[in-house]
Amino acid sequence: MMSELGNKKNVKVFSAVIALVFVLSIAGLALMQMGNPVEAAPSSNVGVVDMSKAVPPDNKDIQAAQQQMQQLSAAMQKQFEQQSANMTDAQKQELFQKMQGELAQKNQELVKNVQGKVESAIGDVAKTKGLSVVLDKRAVLYGGTDITDQVAKKLSSQSAQ
Repeated sequence: MMSELGNKKNVKVFSAVIALVFVLSIAGLALMQMGNPVEAAPSSNVGVVDMSKAVPPDNKDIQAAQQQMQQLSAAMQKQFEQQSANMTDAQKQELFQKMQGELAQKNQELVKNVQGKVESAIGDVAKTKGLSVVLDKRAVLYGGTDITDQVAKKLSSQSAQ
């Protein structure tokens, strides 16, 4: 009877050792497959851009777009005052909504123009750096090649032309 107890105990110890070896080997395999993230980051083909630094508020294209919007807004305000002088409140409301729609459409065109220039600059820098993906830096917690300065230089050279 004592020998059976010893055998059951041996079986339990042997099973625990086998299970431990199995778990450790799986963990080791997983660590080897992951590689070293510190070494992987520089060879990454993912770029990141800090848009607030790449396209500062004093960018010439942005300033020109803002100036156009201010001029258009002032002109539309004058036009509204002239046209609405003898209108009812309902007609004024309708005219205001129409002009507001036109203003929003012009704003969208100007933003699209500036955005197109930014995307073009990012694309050019990404091609020269051999990057396949470029993300906004705010969306990336770790890794990626920062191309913010190169994009800013490209945009400033495009605005100067």
